Amino acid sequence: MQRHLLPFTLAIFFYLCAPGLAWNDATHMAVMKAAGLDNYAYLAVGADMAKEKSGGHEEGNHYCNNAKGAKVTVDMVLGQVRDYNSRDKDKGHLYGAIIAALAEYRERKSNHRYANYPLGFAGHYIGDLSMPLHNTEYNDFNKAHHRANDGVIEGSEDEATDVKVARIAAEIRKRMARLPAYQLPPAKGDFTKFNRELAKKIAEIANKSITLGYAMEDSRPQKTVMSADDAYRQLAESALLLKAAFAALQ
Repeated sequence: MQRHLLPFTLAIFFYLCAPGLAWNDATHMAVMKAAGLDNYAYLAVGADMAKEKSGGHEEGNHYCNNAKGAKVTVDMVLGQVRDYNSRDKDKGHLYGAIIAALAEYRERKSNHRYANYPLGFAGHYIGDLSMPLHNTEYNDFNKAHHRANDGVIEGSEDEATDVKVARIAAEIRKRMARLPAYQLPPAKGDFTKFNRELAKKIAEIANKSITLGYAMEDSRPQKTVMSADDAYRQLAESALLLKAAFAALQ
């Protein structure tokens, strides 16, 4: 196999084999692309694949089950970092996983080691952050409607993956242009300030996701599937955060 075809081939493999968990694969890839990380887009699907082999150590990195009325704080986000890759099938620690994965990327990069895998995991978690049902209790409503919301903007399975990713990324970019750009302090030397500002943005997006998730559940009749526009607005938040984090880590 020619080396330049490997990333695309891996992406197709992941797309065909991975279950629909927390936005579907093309959506995760589109977040990376919308953030300007086109060369790394295929890595964004690896985190869901890892769940199949990790014996439960990966699952808790993908969600945080917040009760109705809960408010995510900076200290809560930072407090989850220690739980990264721990076996947790109840509460989850998505917010800390983002910081931990980016810290691993930073550490590997500074030591001239291959750092793309933790970047891919971080990109996936940042995508999960904007998925409303990954921020609310995994109750009957969530279980019944989770899969439909994962794929709300993916469209037909007949659409080629690269075309689908480009289409979704273009729509995400339109919403990004309507929002103020995120800016994080350069992650050099003392990382305390970077991590705290990152945690602040994570908390902001998480709280928006919680609000939307419970608004869907509480509406009468219930809004079982978010609109495409809601999904794109949420994903724009993820893409802006990923873009800002990657820039700060260079």
